[in-house]
Amino acid sequence: MKLQIALLLTVAIIGTGSAAKFPNAFSRCKQEDGNCLLEAVTATFRNFHKGVPEIGLVPLDPLRIDKMDIVQGDGPINIVLNFKKVDLGGFREAQIKKINGFTSNPTKMEMNILVPVASLVGGYRINGKVLILPIQGEGNSNMTMVNCDISLKWTGKLVEKSGQQFYQVDKFKVHFDTSRFYMDFSNLFNGDKALGDNMNVFLNDNWQDILKELKPAISAAFTKIFQAVVSNVFNKVPYNELYLA
Repeated sequence: MKLQIALLLTVAIIGTGSAAKFPNAFSRCKQEDGNCLLEAVTATFRNFHKGVPEIGLVPLDPLRIDKMDIVQGDGPINIVLNFKKVDLGGFREAQIKKINGFTSNPTKMEMNILVPVASLVGGYRINGKVLILPIQGEGNSNMTMVNCDISLKWTGKLVEKSGQQFYQVDKFKVHFDTSRFYMDFSNLFNGDKALGDNMNVFLNDNWQDILKELKPAISAAFTKIFQAVVSNVFNKVPYNELYLA
């Protein structure tokens, strides 16, 4: 299986070195206080989903992705799928189930997020074959995952910049599971409604087989998305200022 991923996020990388200013309602915890961290990160998704520029936190719901390409050249699914100006939504309702590694000298960190309904909505273009059927079209799309269980794991280290310690992300990995995967592509087959409707029914009837083939590519795309979001905060805020004294 050959997978190629190209991803471009609408994320303004903010320079390091200036003191971060947390909103008054923003929750911070003492290092290694696991219960507090679970509540604080969940509250961040709930209350600050529009982003906090002062600490480098970009809007999380929706998270705008300017461009994302999935190219899969082998196996039952052989497609080129291009997304353009799509929004990843649903994270306002995210629940943080596990968080580890936020210590005084961090190396490995992990976070487990449950999103009740996560949707990727926006423009698409597709060409290729799905299982036994050819597919092509260009228009608007909606890919929705129910009970999307996302595991984020990354490694890194503290580095000194301008006399302060910042956490620098090295390797980042995302895995996910979902109890249901829905797909809807408008304007398939040059607007042939009968063919398009039948293809959408076929895709959703066979979602488990399709997701099995696309899962590595989607995980790779999620990896780039969440690495950019997490790194943006760590690049902006000195590590010790993320916590209460």
